[in-house]
Amino acid sequence: MAEYRAVLDSPLPGVPSLGLCLRQGRLVAIDFLSSATAPFVTPGAEPAAQMLRRYLDGRSVAPSAAVSLQPPGTPFQQAVWQHLQCIPFGSVCTYGELARRLNSAPRAVAGACRANPLPLLIPCHRVVASNGVGGYLGQTSGHGLALKQWLLQHEGYV
Repeated sequence: MAEYRAVLDSPLPGVPSLGLCLRQGRLVAIDFLSSATAPFVTPGAEPAAQMLRRYLDGRSVAPSAAVSLQPPGTPFQQAVWQHLQCIPFGSVCTYGELARRLNSAPRAVAGACRANPLPLLIPCHRVVASNGVGGYLGQTSGHGLALKQWLLQHEGYV
């Protein structure tokens, strides 16, 4: 089990709590917890918790000097995640469009999105299929799809 530096209550459907993992003051993972956990924030995690709360309150957020996003990943994943952070709040990009920007393939982009350890702050939910919403959390139906649709509605897209 991960060692969380903060746990926040979550408004996300089917996700009662969010766990924040930090290493050396850098945010490395946000976990969607399947059971309610008593919320807490350790002193060093407060800037990351505030950033996540702003997003959950419906406000656009961008990485800041106070919160360093440093998810572990391959160089390709890192490149995809950098591009994801450029998709504006309330907007989307298709897997194909992002793949063309990276001189890659849509399935490779989808794989990097699926591996994203910082959902919400690195907004992989803003990448959609050319013929619909696409998938989320490696799922193309059920809870993952419902969660992606909720996030897009939360941002005012659909």
